[in-house]
Amino acid sequence: MHTFTFLRRFRAYDLRVPAILLLFGIAISADVNAANRPNIVLMVADDMGYSDPGCFGGEIATPNIDQLAHEGVRLTHFYNGGMCVVSRAMMFSGQWWPAALPAFNELDLLPEQLHDSGYRSALIGKWHLDGHPMDHGFDHFFGFLTGFADHFAGAPSYRIDRKPFRDFGDDFYSSDALSDRAIKFIHDAAKQQPAAPFFLCLSYQSPHNPLQAPREDIMKYRGRYAAGWQAVREARFERQKELGLIADDAVLPAYPQNLPDWNSLSEEQRDLEDLRMSVFAAMVERMDHGIGRVMDAVRSSGFGENTLVLFLSDNGSDSFSVLDDAMLQSDRLPGDRGSNWQLGTGWAYASVTPWRMYKIGQHAGGVTTGAVAWWPGHTGTAGRIDSRPVHVVDVLPTLLDLIGNDAPSAAGESFLPLLQDRAWQREQPLYFQYMDNRAIRTDRWTLAEVDGAGWQLLDNQTDPLETTDLAVEKPELVGELNAKWLAWWQEQSGSPNYQPQSTKHSPHYHPQGDRGTGVRYVPSAMPKRLSARYATP
Repeated sequence: MHTFTFLRRFRAYDLRVPAILLLFGIAISADVNAANRPNIVLMVADDMGYSDPGCFGGEIATPNIDQLAHEGVRLTHFYNGGMCVVSRAMMFSGQWWPAALPAFNELDLLPEQLHDSGYRSALIGKWHLDGHPMDHGFDHFFGFLTGFADHFAGAPSYRIDRKPFRDFGDDFYSSDALSDRAIKFIHDAAKQQPAAPFFLCLSYQSPHNPLQAPREDIMKYRGRYAAGWQAVREARFERQKELGLIADDAVLPAYPQNLPDWNSLSEEQRDLEDLRMSVFAAMVERMDHGIGRVMDAVRSSGFGENTLVLFLSDNGSDSFSVLDDAMLQSDRLPGDRGSNWQLGTGWAYASVTPWRMYKIGQHAGGVTTGAVAWWPGHTGTAGRIDSRPVHVVDVLPTLLDLIGNDAPSAAGESFLPLLQDRAWQREQPLYFQYMDNRAIRTDRWTLAEVDGAGWQLLDNQTDPLETTDLAVEKPELVGELNAKWLAWWQEQSGSPNYQPQSTKHSPHYHPQGDRGTGVRYVPSAMPKRLSARYATP
């Protein structure tokens, strides 16, 4: 049993713990070699699409994420769980979903294991899991416990350590506040004696809804998206070819059947859609600015040569827009304080370029992260691109491998050799499930389902963008992969049958399928009474 877990389970007997530890000969001091271990900064964006950063083809200004990529390595096939809580549970537990949820309270999580190895640790930002972060190995917490909060006004679940935090002044903005606290943690770590390595999980809410950003940031982008989501997707696709992220002869997947053509929209619809994406872009840029300030703190504090930074997004972009009518009835536009707009299907389509589907889906657009690893002197040629598949379930064994610890109970695999540009190949398939969406990925094949509409078989080698369904042509292969997925599901869920929760009956989601099952996206229109609020000069 790890020391922190022992302490946590005996928290009711705090005064007796030191004596008990000494009695059993359990060391309570940090590992004497801990000071030589690398610091770890795990940066997690929320609902950011694959192509949003410039280093993955986006037009949004992200110079600091881009610098990490140019100095480190881009992981082009880093998979997530397609949903915030799914990805985070797997990342911290090292277990597949859905077994990750019960494991969360039964196993020692990543921060607990790092804590027991001498790491000082902090979670800054979103938690969205059971309990409190400080009950699971973090020494410090600043952020919110729930799934989202107002970016300007916070939420009742905000905490500073265990105390409620209510200091939301007029100048509060979530990305800025989280960056500030991360910088303070780094500066405090530099002052600690004796020195110890640190683990910082900086879990931004951006660009998760509500779509809100400072007005001056929004207006920098206003009008830049007037050409529409297809034009943005095509431009990003061409930049991805130039960057070497996709093949020169790659062809975009067919236009979604549930997405109207941009030119069919009214002027008022296009105006509101332009504003929606302008706010989203402003949120990403503001987060990137904070990342730059955090990296400045890492370098100025003397940690730059011995810190691994791993940047990723917890899932693909949010294609939903369930509160549009309510927002317009209350005269709230995207960007406004007190509003709660989502990105919507059109811009999610551009955001996940070159993939298909979105958040909660298990096709590539929902579960592929444009990840970056930065670790000076260790990741091989600066700016290299690595397409070997890894998954958030691999984060725990990888980071424990980094510090020389085993992870015998982890379901994931350590990809430390990949980070170091050494020979490594994944040994097991990748598995996915959320609601009525599921998938299994091997080196050659993907078997995926959206909206409970039946399996699609996709060839990863000849069709990496998942455009052509081969299920009818290869029924035996479908049966083989289905059997593997079902055996995995039975093991992870403890259920003999797969009974998905349907998106058709969810108040928050709806079918997304782009080939006939998805609900058609109907963009909202800018009311004339509100049109001057974010009007371009």
